[in-house]
Amino acid sequence: MKPTAPSWRLRRYGNLIVNRLFPLRKTQIDGLKFRYFAAESPPQDPREFADTGLEFHHRISELSGWEAIDVGANIGSYTLRLARRFHSVTAFEPSPAHSKVLRLNIALNSLKNVHVREVALSDVSGISPLYIRAGATSLDMSHYGLGYDSVCLVKTAKLDEYETKFTKLDLVKIDAENLEYAILKGGIGMISKFRPVIAVEVHRSRVLSNGSCICDVCKLLQSHRYDTEVTGESSSIGMVHWVWATPSIESMV
Repeated sequence: MKPTAPSWRLRRYGNLIVNRLFPLRKTQIDGLKFRYFAAESPPQDPREFADTGLEFHHRISELSGWEAIDVGANIGSYTLRLARRFHSVTAFEPSPAHSKVLRLNIALNSLKNVHVREVALSDVSGISPLYIRAGATSLDMSHYGLGYDSVCLVKTAKLDEYETKFTKLDLVKIDAENLEYAILKGGIGMISKFRPVIAVEVHRSRVLSNGSCICDVCKLLQSHRYDTEVTGESSSIGMVHWVWATPSIESMV
């Protein structure tokens, strides 16, 4: 029988291969160590967004709890910070290259409470093309009308399929490049059961009515007894708005 290489050696060789194919740089932000692809932007610095309402770092820094989910984890800008504030974090990142660096960053920071799932969440289960463009990935080939650099096949699943893995879900953060509505649809069972705070980066324009946003994402959340707040909006590449959703008070009674 051929001897099996130890797992640490396989991880080491895997990291060497990724670093050779996709050279990595290193940085330290907010007391956390990061590796990131040289061809991509460095991890987000929360201080850049503190007063703008963009992203959710400022809000998450005030939270703590038992379990959190990071959908579209990329290399861990949110995941690593959530791991310092929640007992357990599950990070969904479908890109093989990004999930490899995510695991590397988790190890660099000696975090033992993060579980990485190399899966693209959606409202259907199966296999789908993942389009990769300048560091961002999406199941939507035509996202913002941008081209893409490469494509690979990835596993897709509904968030509801993971319900038995959780006992108390406190936060769900979603940044999935125009798949946020499908992800929420595929997770309504878990959302209805656990009533977590939901932080969604919505990749389209907000739709105002009587001072509130009624885009399809906000309407879906509102229909399941959530109060929604648009914390910020940007049009740097395409229209984006950030939605912070909390269970309605009456739904908690």
